[in-house]
Amino acid sequence: MIGSYLQDILIIFAGSALVVFLFGKIRIPSIVGFLVTGGLLGPSGFSLVQDREVIEVLAEIGVALLLFTVGLEFSMTKIIQMGKMVFIGGSIQVLVTIGIVTVGMYLVFGQFELAVFTGMLVSLSSTAVVLKLLMDKGEVHTKQGADITSLLVFQDMAVIPMMLITPMLVGGKADVSEFIKMGGTGLLLIFAVVVGTKWVVPWVLHETVKTRNRELFVIVVLILSLGTAHLSHLVGLSLALGAFLAGMMISDSEYSHQVVADILPFRDSLNSLFFVSIGMLLDLHYAIDNIGLVLILSICVVLVKFPAAALPSVIFKYPFRFGIVTGLSLSQIGEFSFILLQFGKRIGLDLGDIYQPFLAAAVLTMGSTPFMMKLGEKLRDIWIDHRSKSGKKDEADASPFGVYEKIKGHVVIIGFGLNGQNLARVLKATGISYNILEMNPATVRKFAALGEPIHYGDATRERVLSHAGIETARVLVVAISDPAMERRVVPLARQMNHALHIVARMKYVTEIEPLLRLGADEVITEEFETSIEILAHVLHVFGVTNEVVGQQVESVRSSAYMMLRSVKEKPESPDYTAITEKFTIVTYRLPSQCASSGKTLKEISLHEKSGAMVIAVERQGTTIASPQPDFELKTGDVLHLAGNSRQLNKAVDMIAGKE
Repeated sequence: MIGSYLQDILIIFAGSALVVFLFGKIRIPSIVGFLVTGGLLGPSGFSLVQDREVIEVLAEIGVALLLFTVGLEFSMTKIIQMGKMVFIGGSIQVLVTIGIVTVGMYLVFGQFELAVFTGMLVSLSSTAVVLKLLMDKGEVHTKQGADITSLLVFQDMAVIPMMLITPMLVGGKADVSEFIKMGGTGLLLIFAVVVGTKWVVPWVLHETVKTRNRELFVIVVLILSLGTAHLSHLVGLSLALGAFLAGMMISDSEYSHQVVADILPFRDSLNSLFFVSIGMLLDLHYAIDNIGLVLILSICVVLVKFPAAALPSVIFKYPFRFGIVTGLSLSQIGEFSFILLQFGKRIGLDLGDIYQPFLAAAVLTMGSTPFMMKLGEKLRDIWIDHRSKSGKKDEADASPFGVYEKIKGHVVIIGFGLNGQNLARVLKATGISYNILEMNPATVRKFAALGEPIHYGDATRERVLSHAGIETARVLVVAISDPAMERRVVPLARQMNHALHIVARMKYVTEIEPLLRLGADEVITEEFETSIEILAHVLHVFGVTNEVVGQQVESVRSSAYMMLRSVKEKPESPDYTAITEKFTIVTYRLPSQCASSGKTLKEISLHEKSGAMVIAVERQGTTIASPQPDFELKTGDVLHLAGNSRQLNKAVDMIAGKE
């Protein structure tokens, strides 16, 4: 029995590796490869997997771990901060989708319950697929990524009321008491999550970390994740939903990043089984024989979900380009749809003759998500070019918070997150004028009320940049996390002001060269600057002086950025290994009952025997530079010793009385 299970799992992983490898050669995303693998290995393909139940169990655990890590990204605090796009925007998207699908299905089949259930299935998009693609592109925390994520978070939470409504759609099998019971259990679970987030989980993780046992930490995290998922299952909800709530409980703790690092290998391995199992559900023979119907249904899904998902951006008066990308990014059917579908079948509600067409359309739309997102980006660029060439005014040109003062030689800051705020604080302290452009209306209102020169506006529009005084500005700082937007802003700003000094912030070093070619003067990357900080801290630990640290940091930064700019002549960097071999500075505090306490430097013969020199001594807040041979050492003195590593090791041993 065990050998059969292992054989099935081995076949799946081997098949997935082969298909994903081949798809990677032609740049097709791995998610599509997993779905194709499932179709090929399933009963309608080569029937190589014998025990689908075991695979489905592992797949459900995989998607539970996936939703657990998704929950880690979205704490209760973050969801509240997302505000109206989560609750209002998400409600609009879900209800509009359900309404359109319900009307269409009822007109075709005449079954209201089936129509509503299908509407709920179609309204849910794939958090797993979309977030993975956003993470791969580094766009989760961009304004565009935040809007998409907000709608996905609401959809995931909307599964709870959908599961409560579904039993009522089964003719005569659900009464009011059952609905109240399920509603009560759902609210109780949410209450447990709130209590756990605030009191239980932080204490458990803190006590676990204090043991300094990594294995115990991983076990406790798995218990929290799978335990909450099991609790969710016991009260009639899904494993994945419980795992999502477990992730949200942990996300507010200071250990959430370590949790992600430890869970990631389990998640990525088992998550592939989920997509493979979805592919196995598909009847390939039916899909091929009815390819026309499947394509029509898939197109209908996209035509319904695209405007429904784009509508919140339009209502909140975000640039129309946001709506284009958001709508196409969420135009697929998601993993929670399959979970809700299985739940409906379990209590007696089935799609009947449309089950296989729906399943085929769901797999097709999920697999086409990477291409739909790329299409959205291309349509966005076409839209921006069209608006720019036509000179038409759109909602992003409006400046509802007044006008800027007429200034020259100022700084224009695009994006007012932490980096923008820190820059503005320093500029204000040094008396340098600045204007700010920000795409988040809530941020604009907040800081405008505090007196900041901040306006709402899309910096990819010439009119908006002109409004901020880009023609007379001295410096432009692009402090946003949206690569696509930065690639639009930089050349436009350069065209409007050839003398402008443009500083852009990006996440990865691979993005430096494209922005430099587009006209940026400096590109600061989070990835590289983090490595610089690590270098500086390590050198300080080894007692290297601030002057030497500064020289090395500047040398590395200059050399690396020159290399990234493809400049042939690179600045020479001093051989730090040779420097530290010849001369290093360390500190040593005399402990109590130290053999050297009460003795003079002459009595110890420190320099004569070790070669190291005492260049300074700190005693009770006073620094004695270049102490003389008759200087007497006392317990608690901090000695600053100079020499090479061999000399210093010998000197420390002599002071401690080991020699």
